[in-house]
Amino acid sequence: MNNLHRELAPISELAWEQIEQEASRTLKRHLAGRRVVDGVGPKGIDFSAAGTGHVRKIQSPGDGIQAVQREAKALVELRVPFELTRQGIDDVERGATDSDWTLVKDAARKIAFAEDRAVFDGYGAAGIQGLRAGS
Repeated sequence: MNNLHRELAPISELAWEQIEQEASRTLKRHLAGRRVVDGVGPKGIDFSAAGTGHVRKIQSPGDGIQAVQREAKALVELRVPFELTRQGIDDVERGATDSDWTLVKDAARKIAFAEDRAVFDGYGAAGIQGLRAGS
């Protein structure tokens, strides 16, 4: 989860571990679409599009030359901003294993549900058809 800007946040490594564990556990619990759709990843923030395996003919750049363009689907980034309490973060440094990461889990749950809706029902704004409409 490099998109959390670790280097900018005054959060200890131990607290980051708990935060990531809660987020990961929540995502795995709620993401259903990834169980039925083939995918490879995570690929990282620099991965921008996935090839579809298809090509389309395009205008030739010159006489006797054939040209095709590979089709790809741009990835969608989903984010849910959240804030944590200083006390919850500092409590981890004092040995707490029960800090309140509810806002982390809520954000992860929202992302999971949005992703599942895109997988199953589609997401027109992103050019995603969805399994229901495509089957």
